[in-house]
Amino acid sequence: MVSRLLVVHPHLTVKGGSERLTKILVEELSKLGIDIYLVTASTDQEWFSKELSPQVTTLKSSSDVAREMLTVLTAYEPDTVLVMIQEPYYCYIAKRAREEVATCMYVHFPLDEEISEENLEEYTKYSRYPHLTAKCLNYVDKVIVNSRRTGLAVKFLWGFEPYVVYPCIDSKFFSTEPPLGSDREPTILYVGRFTTLKRHDFLALIFPLVKREVPSARLVLTGYVDPRHREYYEHVKAIVDELQDRYRDVELIPSPSEETLLELYHSARVYVHPRIGEHFGLAPLEAMSQGVPVVVRAPTGLAEVIEHGREGYLAWSDYELVKYLIHVLKLSREEWFKLQYAAYLTAQRFHPKTFAEAMLKVLRS
Repeated sequence: MVSRLLVVHPHLTVKGGSERLTKILVEELSKLGIDIYLVTASTDQEWFSKELSPQVTTLKSSSDVAREMLTVLTAYEPDTVLVMIQEPYYCYIAKRAREEVATCMYVHFPLDEEISEENLEEYTKYSRYPHLTAKCLNYVDKVIVNSRRTGLAVKFLWGFEPYVVYPCIDSKFFSTEPPLGSDREPTILYVGRFTTLKRHDFLALIFPLVKREVPSARLVLTGYVDPRHREYYEHVKAIVDELQDRYRDVELIPSPSEETLLELYHSARVYVHPRIGEHFGLAPLEAMSQGVPVVVRAPTGLAEVIEHGREGYLAWSDYELVKYLIHVLKLSREEWFKLQYAAYLTAQRFHPKTFAEAMLKVLRS
């Protein structure tokens, strides 16, 4: 039985998928009457100013994480600890404080593909300890994953038989009425935290090919500027600045507000997701909820929940991605409306309450 839940996420100032999902889960489980205590090193005021439970501990220093976590665990005495990112070190600390406590980890992918020798020290500053993963896995009781694709990787690398609970999108995407049934200008949108694997620069590279087929096309690149990968944002900015010398239809919007993000979804004709091997991907679902057909680069966990040709298209090569992108921009009103409505309907399945209830079911199993 889960009644007192300690939720851990080390960096809630970074506006990425795991951080938004943590915000949603804390909010929804609180509505379901679960006593929540959140532990983090930092929080973003726009996402976490009102939604959080009153019981929050902010870790003061990455060097004192273990001591501060032990203090919280001893005082709060949770029956379950849920770590919302692949950091089993926090499960190890939990078991040290209370051997009988149940530990669970929500895994987005078992390896953080953005870590390199150059930025590893930055991860430690964000209270992340990937170098301790192998030593701490024995302290994890349950693993939940965001897709069957991630689940396969967890099974092969760690030996766990994980539970699959697909993520959800924020409630604001359901409380806002999207502009369905009205045509839109040929605007291509991509929302992704600025890191190399997200491939914003690839979209800038192919944009001249799109313009050749659809002269009125616009490209909007946006996402959170991650301090750990600032150099990549500067790289993309330089490319966009160069492109704007030839085209006035390329826009770069760093770290958009929630209101701006909604406006961008409402004005886009197609959402494109060029990340290869995406574990799942929340932004395409957000776009779909606002009536935007998607073109998603496969392989991807999203292929488990969307159908090629229904809500958009799955591209199994970069060549196909360009082809489908141009195809959606050129669709007739009637054909585009079919994709739009199908995308909108599919997104309704990923409601915050559904996610919270599925998580709770696994935690209680």
